[in-house]
Amino acid sequence: MRKLRVLMLGWEDQPILNGGVGKACFHLAEALAKQVELTMIVPQADHSALDHHAEVVGLDELNLAEVKQAPVAKTFERFATTHRVPAALFPYEEPAGQIEPSMDDEDAVINASSADVAAPTVAEEPAKPAVVNFPNGKPQINVTQGARGTLNFEVIQFARYAARLASHKEFDVVYAHDWMTFLAGMEIKIQRKVPLIVHVHSLSFDRQVGEPLGWIYELETKAMNEADMILTVSERTARMITKRYGISAKKVQVVYNGADVVIPEPVTPLERKQVTFLGRLVAQKGPLQFLKVAKQVLKQDPEVTFVVAGHGPQLEEAKQMVRRLGIEDSVTFTGFLAPAKASELLKNSTVFLLPALSEPFGLAAIEATLAGLPVVITHQTGAAEVLPQASVADCNDTAGLAELVLNLLQDTELRKKQVEANQKAVKQLTWGVTADQVMENLHSVLELQDERRSIV
Repeated sequence: MRKLRVLMLGWEDQPILNGGVGKACFHLAEALAKQVELTMIVPQADHSALDHHAEVVGLDELNLAEVKQAPVAKTFERFATTHRVPAALFPYEEPAGQIEPSMDDEDAVINASSADVAAPTVAEEPAKPAVVNFPNGKPQINVTQGARGTLNFEVIQFARYAARLASHKEFDVVYAHDWMTFLAGMEIKIQRKVPLIVHVHSLSFDRQVGEPLGWIYELETKAMNEADMILTVSERTARMITKRYGISAKKVQVVYNGADVVIPEPVTPLERKQVTFLGRLVAQKGPLQFLKVAKQVLKQDPEVTFVVAGHGPQLEEAKQMVRRLGIEDSVTFTGFLAPAKASELLKNSTVFLLPALSEPFGLAAIEATLAGLPVVITHQTGAAEVLPQASVADCNDTAGLAELVLNLLQDTELRKKQVEANQKAVKQLTWGVTADQVMENLHSVLELQDERRSIV
């Protein structure tokens, strides 16, 4: 019996680029490739990572002028001709960097059968892609000189060329991760008449922490309506999809993220009082709330130190808040940390605090648990569903979060009890288990498709 052929669409294949989503896609692809014939299309690829497991295609290394569309009923040729554009791929940074597309240029409009969105004006491209470096570990495809393209345009460009590449390949299902790949997934579904599964790692409502109305929200809505199945990383995200997007709950399945380390460290000894935040410095993860909690803790225990590890658009605002709160001597900013450094930081910490305003899952909380730390998280964090002894409070309850931190710093037995219970739960969260659940859902979608075809 031949293996299932899966075309996976991701935005990166390395786990250190844009945080949790890249990490999740990498480990999930690695686990899935043991069971399926996997082809992965990403904007850029590091072939040392996944090539021995799957075919990985990075658009950055192709001469896009030579990527031609195989004959199909519908193609992306209906809206643009350019093959190379600047692409600064930061899909999880602040919304201010996302410019709404103009509807003035009729030539830029994508046919509504794929998505009700528009592309900026397209310019001619050079014949050969340029060689690029990735500053600070951030991904970029700089194939032309000039101004940075808008993020929506980059997503459209990815969709066009991913669809062209897919037109030359044989596969049974297309599997798209997060909104940046949804447009490509929809077009490939139309072209190849295969089922589309979308995997939601976060939503506009998480990233913008409010009422997002605009291009990305509309793309998410369109894709989830067009998809044959939606996978989510938590029950919290599943509820948000049904409530905020009007999607039937029957179409949504929860598949929790896995852990890339299955052997947990012993409970961290209380040699110091250090509370750590690890993640992108964006509003949804609550770095500013972390500092407010720090201020409350320091009022009762001035010996506690706080570490903020990560980079992001709120870094400068966070540094200003530290000065305003008068806690400069107790707070350290490390900037971006590579995985080994991040692991070392966790092992030298005492408590992990993620006061997220809206976090679909929160892989960092799992990593902290495996490092032997008790975790303080919010009711707005999906990881609370899989960590039975996490200390949990509302994201806006600064005093309550501070009290939870202080309790863990003061009570050794409480820390040990929580860590051991959470580590026991995390042992069941392997990427292999996650991949098995994804496989079950892929097969169920294909079986349903076969039943429909037999009726016709």
